[in-house]
Amino acid sequence: MLKRVPVTTKAEVERLYPLVKEIWQEVFTEMIGAENVERMLAEYQSPVAIWGEINAGVAYFVLENREGKPVGYTAYSLEKPGILYISKLYLHKSLRGQGQMRFLFSWYDDLAQKTQCRQQLRVNQNNQSAIAIYKHQGFQIMDSLEIAIAPGLVMNDYVLEK
Repeated sequence: MLKRVPVTTKAEVERLYPLVKEIWQEVFTEMIGAENVERMLAEYQSPVAIWGEINAGVAYFVLENREGKPVGYTAYSLEKPGILYISKLYLHKSLRGQGQMRFLFSWYDDLAQKTQCRQQLRVNQNNQSAIAIYKHQGFQIMDSLEIAIAPGLVMNDYVLEK
């Protein structure tokens, strides 16, 4: 069972960042290339960017194993009326496929019920394993987006909702 620990200080963001970098390089390099992963990390998932999101109201959590080692992270915000937007949901590759995320999906289900919100997230259209997991958890594809992230970098995402 993983433990969900709020990330509320700059020191906690710094502690989380090596894991963020490792996961992003592993998950996205094949999809968008190493150079674009580094650009995305610098612009959207650097410690400064994460801290800025936290200060803007995004709730970040590090996922720890029984020994207290960071093995994943998640983040959400309450957006638009009735939408709980899950912006980050990542687990270290060594723990994937073991059912470790069930508790997190259950926690998001409870949170959505308490806030009377629908859950929404975006996923890269090439990330078929994540799409399959989200569908298994009851999410449905509602839309597709083409987003210019930076000059020469367009992300093709699905919007999923539960």
